[in-house]
Amino acid sequence: MNASSFNSNEQEQSVTNLVKIHSLSQLLKRDREQLLTQSRSIAYYHPHIDRDKAEQFLRAKYTRYKRDGLFLLRDCTTSPHDFSLSLVCGDKCYHYKIQLIYDIYFSIDLGPQIAGIESVISYYQQLSDGLACILSNDFVQGQPPPTAVRRFGSTNTLHRACKQGNFGIVKKILSPETLLIKAGAHVLSRDTNGATALHKAAAGNRPSTLLILIAEGFADYEERNYTNHWVPLHEAAFHNSTACVQVLLDCGAPLRPRTDQGKTPLDLAEEVKSEESISLLRDYIVPPAESRRSDWLHDQLKFDRIAAKQLIESMQNGPRNGMFVVRHSSKNLQNYALTHYNDNEFFNYKIVHLNDITYYIDDGPCFESLDHLIDHYCRIPDGLC
Repeated sequence: MNASSFNSNEQEQSVTNLVKIHSLSQLLKRDREQLLTQSRSIAYYHPHIDRDKAEQFLRAKYTRYKRDGLFLLRDCTTSPHDFSLSLVCGDKCYHYKIQLIYDIYFSIDLGPQIAGIESVISYYQQLSDGLACILSNDFVQGQPPPTAVRRFGSTNTLHRACKQGNFGIVKKILSPETLLIKAGAHVLSRDTNGATALHKAAAGNRPSTLLILIAEGFADYEERNYTNHWVPLHEAAFHNSTACVQVLLDCGAPLRPRTDQGKTPLDLAEEVKSEESISLLRDYIVPPAESRRSDWLHDQLKFDRIAAKQLIESMQNGPRNGMFVVRHSSKNLQNYALTHYNDNEFFNYKIVHLNDITYYIDDGPCFESLDHLIDHYCRIPDGLC
């Protein structure tokens, strides 16, 4: 069965009926074929090649076509989470590091932070913004970038099963025997609207499916849809999926994540009058924080970022990834600052203390206390380096 044999009418059928017509392995294979077909326009990724090999590929094609801006994307040889952009302009090759900032946000040098590696390439196909030239629409043919770092993907069997609440199919897809990743149905793959399987399950009020995605698929309950920054709790509240609201909160999802317009799940529920979700979100009591301020807060007013750096560096056996301290902000004593060590670098984040029950970092969730904020970022990075 190839991608074309799976017609649009079948896509609307329940997954239960489809597995009676085609085997699950056939459906997953079809998903992969469909994704590859739809991704031909972004098949510029060449894994496991270095700078010299990239230049060899570029010059071989440039010699024939003499097209400035010809490019390819490859893995960064010095950092496992980053990429490198190699391009040719005026018969000279240039190389730029595409750094992963957080989640799926990337940037080149001081350029904008853009969600999705394919969106980064699209941006530089419109303007050079510091590159030697604008990227051409032509590239050295390779393969599409990994689905987990892309902003958009293709709606697949896992998405449909989650939306329809087909617990049995989801469990089979996530089982080790199915070899999910090899079948091309990565649990973090996004559909054509930028939603993951977790978003689909939350919107469709499929609590059992949510639980298995989180427990066995290791799906992140704070995974964002980068078209609007909705997390699964936004979807559940908006669609009045109260059972999913409860599951997500019980799993530790923050009560007040924010969309790109600053709206919380309660805000969305109130807009569409999802009464049950409104009641649940308003009445929900956030459990006590687990961390202790005495472990990480340095309350001295003169304890600044330099002192924080020196303290972490002085630790026995040296600094380790994830080490952090919290201190008062040097610019505004009402606010705090988080100094964090990772990959031989120190990062400083402002913690805004808006009022007695609102603390947040950048566009992250709002928390009821400083302790709850630290608990959250100790569990998942959620935008931190």
